[in-house]
Amino acid sequence: MLRTELRSSPRITTRITVEAVGPTLNISAGGMCVLMADPMREGTKPTLSFLLPDDLEPVVCTGRITWCKSSKIDPELFEVGVVFAEISDADRLRVTQFVDTHMSPET
Repeated sequence: MLRTELRSSPRITTRITVEAVGPTLNISAGGMCVLMADPMREGTKPTLSFLLPDDLEPVVCTGRITWCKSSKIDPELFEVGVVFAEISDADRLRVTQFVDTHMSPET
């Protein structure tokens, strides 16, 4: 897994399935990019539920769509930016620890 760019929250490239939404392209403590079959309108607030690898308890939170664009991977899919709008401190800590643990050493 590689850190994709410098941001206020480090972001790693990883595949995690978000229930009823789709797979992630990357994730940070502040949000994620998800690959979806249908576009979502900016400002939409979906409920997100996903399992971090090697974790038994799902992260459940409310997201807020910040952008949506055609995917570079497949033009029939959409890449959707989601900010964690409402997430417990414990779940944000779990996501942060997951990202920190999987950061590439060259970052």
